[in-house]
Formats: sequence, structure tokens, C-alpha cells
Amino acid sequence: MAVCLPKPSVHASPGEKLRYYRQIKQISQEEISRILGCKNIWYITNLEKGFNPIYYEDAVKLAGVLDIDPDDLLTEYTRFCRPGYGERIKRIRYEYRMSQAEFANLVETRRDNLSIWESEHQNIHPEYGRFLHLKMLAEQKGLDFARLIQDSEYCVDDYKRFIQSDIAKKIRNIRAAFGCFMEEFGKMMGLDNAASIISEWEAGKAKPTRKNFYKLRDLAVSAGIDMDKLNEDPDFYKDEYAEFIETDCGDKIRYIRLQYGVFMEQFGEMIGTSGNTVSEWESGHNIPMRNWFSEIKRAAQNIGIDLNAINGHPEIYRDPFTELIQKQDSTAWVRRIRKQCGLSVEAFARYLGVSRNTVWQWESDQVFRKPSRESFSKIVEIGSL
Repeated sequence: MAVCLPKPSVHASPGEKLRYYRQIKQISQEEISRILGCKNIWYITNLEKGFNPIYYEDAVKLAGVLDIDPDDLLTEYTRFCRPGYGERIKRIRYEYRMSQAEFANLVETRRDNLSIWESEHQNIHPEYGRFLHLKMLAEQKGLDFARLIQDSEYCVDDYKRFIQSDIAKKIRNIRAAFGCFMEEFGKMMGLDNAASIISEWEAGKAKPTRKNFYKLRDLAVSAGIDMDKLNEDPDFYKDEYAEFIETDCGDKIRYIRLQYGVFMEQFGEMIGTSGNTVSEWESGHNIPMRNWFSEIKRAAQNIGIDLNAINGHPEIYRDPFTELIQKQDSTAWVRRIRKQCGLSVEAFARYLGVSRNTVWQWESDQVFRKPSRESFSKIVEIGSL
């Protein structure tokens, strides 16, 4: 015969709800204890009277017997203590950028207790008083506590999301926002062997530690980068400027300048800076900041150069003179061209309009002298005959 009992109020405790559902099913405390494999009859009594909380594992077993939703028997505390509570606690700790020892002191417990909670060893939970303390700490850092309980993805903190994929690209884009080289960027983070460490990260050969990630995140935020957007789409912040400086920035600037046919000092005046600054850019010793990029772009557009068209196309912007004469050993090249033409040093010098001694210095392994751009063009012309 069906039992008619008043439904528990919305404010009823989990124990009161358990008693109601058990009585509706007409199951005794002894019987439900036996079904759950519990020999202590007082176990169910203590749950119903609220002496002990109904944790998730018991809620699932009871719900299976009583044909109800296990969530009906849970409170905010016991929902927090569902499997995954270790990651929830870690997420709160990471917001404070603390070690286990430091955070345990903040929560007013021992480090070994915190370690057990975070590892969920033997399903040992923080007691209710510590739970309230954890909740307060979470809310002080602006965490959505309800979401922390319900959404496992929310427990994945910024660091774990950051290192899941495309680490190199993300770090490169953060650095690009500052328009600086690896060495300078690493020093901004306070790193020893700065250039080497940043290079390893950007090559995908190593990952930043959590401590270093926090420094990266602070820099990114200061540059106006939203870490959520960066993690969702690492190319979100890869704008025209970032793409321009990513590879061969100096070669591109030189290409633009040479299309004007002017010296570095003149080009610097055109865009509002010095010839020495242009030299630093073209030699690869420095990168133009974002404000200078707008001037460089304007100068390029004025003579019909589309930066998007040259990015990624070194065959367009690389200067043969710079590649061969300035970046490589030109001595063997000059000697080879002269001998291919079957010319003596004197005859070669006459064709080029320079002195015999000049050609000798170009070909000498002991005298550091290279052909000028004008002489280079004439040598190329002679070599093509």
C-alpha cells in the first residue's frame, strides 16, 4: 500500500529528504543499510538526523535504491567534495600563486592535509570548516564558486590551458606585443640566460614553469592581451605588426628604403627617427616598436608596397647585395667572378673603375674590405656577360 507523506520543504536537509524517500519506498533503515553493504544500522540514522553529511558516493548508492536523483541528497559542501575536488582546491590555490605549504598556512591546516585533499587520497575531503574557508578564499579572487563546483573545465586554470597547445605561438605573440627581441623580453621576465630560455619556449622545445607563466601572464595583460582569447585562438593577436616583425624584419625595412633609393639617415628623417635607429633595425640588433611600424607602413604604401604581399616572401624583400656582401664572405665570390671572366686584377679593376689595390683588398683574406653597392652591381653585370 502506498504511503502518503507530506513532501519535504525546499529548505529540508538532505537527511530529511533521505527519510522521506525511504519511507515512501517503505524500506527500513536496516534494509537499506544491508543493500548498501553497511553493517552499522546507526550509519543511516546518523545520515537522516544530519549528524553526518551525505557525500556523493553514498548519494549515488542511495539514489539507486530509492530511484531518485543523487543531487537531491547533496549540499553545496558535498557537491564540492564530489570527485574532482582536488582540482577545485588546486584552482583556488593557483589563483593565489602559492605553494602547498604557503596555501596550507592560509587555509589554516597542515601541508600534508592539503596534499591529501589535492590528490584525493583515499577520498579524504576537507572538513566543513575548511570548506567554508576555501569558499571565502575563492570568492575573494573573483572565482565563480558555483561554476567551480559544476564545471570541470573551469577547474583548469590559466597555466594548464596555456600549455595545452601552441605554447610557442602564444609566447611569440606576447613578445611581439612589446616589439622586442628574445633577450630583452627574457630580461623583462627576470630570467637568467634570457635569450636561450625564450628561444627554447618559442621553438617548442621547453615549457615555462608555472612561476614563469605568471610573469608571462602579467606581461600579456599589461599589453592588453586577453588570456582567454589567446588560449582559444593563438593567432587572435597576430596582427600586421606581429607578422611584420616575426621574420626578417630588418630585411623588409631595408627593401622599403632601397625602393626609395635613399640612405639610412634620409629614410630615418622620412619616418621621424635617426639613421642610427634604422641601422639597428636593418642589422637585426633591434625591432621597431609598434608606433614606428605605422610610419614604416605609411612609407611603404606611399610607393605602392603592400606589406601583406611581402610577408613570407623573402625572394621579394631580401637584398642580394646584403645577403652576399654583408652577411657572407665576399672574398671568394669576387675572386671567382674575376677568374671566370679570365681577367687579371688590373683589367678587372679597370672594368669596375676602381684601383688595382681595391680589388686586391676585396680578394685578400687578410684585409677586411668589401665592395660597395655600386661596385657589387658592376661585378654582377660583368659576371653575367
